[in-house]
Amino acid sequence: MQRTTEAMEQAIGAYFAACDATRERIPLKNGGFEERQIPYTLFGLARAVELSPDALLKKTRNASRSRTGQLLANAVLRVAAYTMERALLGELTYQVALEAIRSMGFSESDGDAAVTVVMEDRLSRFSK
Repeated sequence: MQRTTEAMEQAIGAYFAACDATRERIPLKNGGFEERQIPYTLFGLARAVELSPDALLKKTRNASRSRTGQLLANAVLRVAAYTMERALLGELTYQVALEAIRSMGFSESDGDAAVTVVMEDRLSRFSK
């Protein structure tokens, strides 16, 4: 049974809300805090909308043709943005971030768009 666009929109909203609800602040010894939560992933999103990851990505490629496609494309972009943000904050290694982005159908040079992940060893600046 295929979901209606409204049902899919509710499932997507519920998926992101469920991930966000797991966010916890962990106090660090230096007085700061670290935040953790169940991350947004392509596979979690696909499960939430009851599609395989491949079927989900296929529907996003036809995004201009339907409201459902646009809805799914925006959700995949939200997962990709989250992944990039985690990489830039140093919570993911370059390779993990790049593979996650590739699994969403993006490549380093994807037409007019480009995805580049640049990681810097924060301690290397001080060890010279």
